[in-house]
Amino acid sequence: MQRYPFLLAPVLLLAACSSQRTSVMLDPALLPLIPSDTISLGGIRFDAFQKTETWKRLAASPQWTERMDEFTKEVGFDPRKDLMEVLWASDGKESLFFVRNRFSQMNIEPLVRREGYQRLAYKGYPLLGDEEYAALFMNASTAVVGRTARLRKIIDNRDAGPGSLSKELLAKAETIPAGAHLWMVATPSALPKFESDRAGTSNMLANLPRLLNGVQYLTVALDMAKGVDAQAVAYCVDDQCAKQWQNTIKGLAGIARITLPEAQRAQMLPLLDSVEVQLNGTTTTTKFKLDLAALEQLQSTFSGAGSRRPN
Repeated sequence: MQRYPFLLAPVLLLAACSSQRTSVMLDPALLPLIPSDTISLGGIRFDAFQKTETWKRLAASPQWTERMDEFTKEVGFDPRKDLMEVLWASDGKESLFFVRNRFSQMNIEPLVRREGYQRLAYKGYPLLGDEEYAALFMNASTAVVGRTARLRKIIDNRDAGPGSLSKELLAKAETIPAGAHLWMVATPSALPKFESDRAGTSNMLANLPRLLNGVQYLTVALDMAKGVDAQAVAYCVDDQCAKQWQNTIKGLAGIARITLPEAQRAQMLPLLDSVEVQLNGTTTTTKFKLDLAALEQLQSTFSGAGSRRPN
């Protein structure tokens, strides 16, 4: 039975900000809970995302509706109605997911009845899960999902007083545009390892670990207001590393045109054609855009491919 992964489904699928802000706002209710050894942060601003035309279009698709219905039945709450914000934090070894949700308006009892789940408690704080993974409920609107031992440390640290995040990490978070609905600022050690069984891309991907050694931080920001408006920035240690990143991104885009199956390549062309890579000293910025029509077509293509099963 899957336990922890299904709690993260909305994050893998895919905090309102003042109009005067120029960068994404870290939720003040979540910030004191983030461990001081965090080296990477990311977030999805569901409240703002759900108000966009992109969300409305995606949510109307049969595939999206089916997946959200299954998730709601499995977990006991509907992310289309209840979820406000998810913040991801990693120390390079373990990840925590901080969730702002309307827990007071939902019924979590179905989770308790699941095999292996139980109500736990630590220093007066309720946890729901088992001794491996759990959800820690800080209050009626805030929960933290992760390894149970790590959650208990959060409570211990909270009692000892809030820690402080790296100033450099927070400074890079301040560069994320305020309009970003999905965002991330990460050090390379917290990123997933890249693998490929395609001959055309394996050589490029094989060079990424070496390139990452020269990258101090990566930031990603996706504005989903009318499709996808994406920006990724690599902060490198020197000009040579930045230039290598520029060449790698351009190379991957070029190889994708050759190695993708014909049907998928046709649908990917609007994205590939929009890729821009800008070099500015030790910084490499990659941008791409997809309008709503192209995004819907891309979603339909890959959803259809993923839904086909062998006879």
